[in-house]
Amino acid sequence: YGEENLKRELFTTAKAEGRAEGRAEGRAEGEAEGEAKGRVEGEAKGKAEGKAEAAVQIARQLLDVLDDETISLKTGLSIETIRSLRG
Repeated sequence: YGEENLKRELFTTAKAEGRAEGRAEGRAEGEAEGEAKGRVEGEAKGKAEGKAEAAVQIARQLLDVLDDETISLKTGLSIETIRSLRG
């Protein structure tokens, strides 16, 4: 084995190890970012769904005392949604 072959083999091995390490680091960073993004999106979706459900509950309580237009204005729900709640 010549010195050149040994250098070439060491360089090739180091290059392969560097790529593998870089891929592992990139994968770990990507997974962490994906988890964080998913958590934020999930929380936002949950809050939005909670607000929508609260608006529906409020609207149900107002059905016997207010007209559809006023309930819609105060809750942010559509007239069609209010009408569907009246059933």
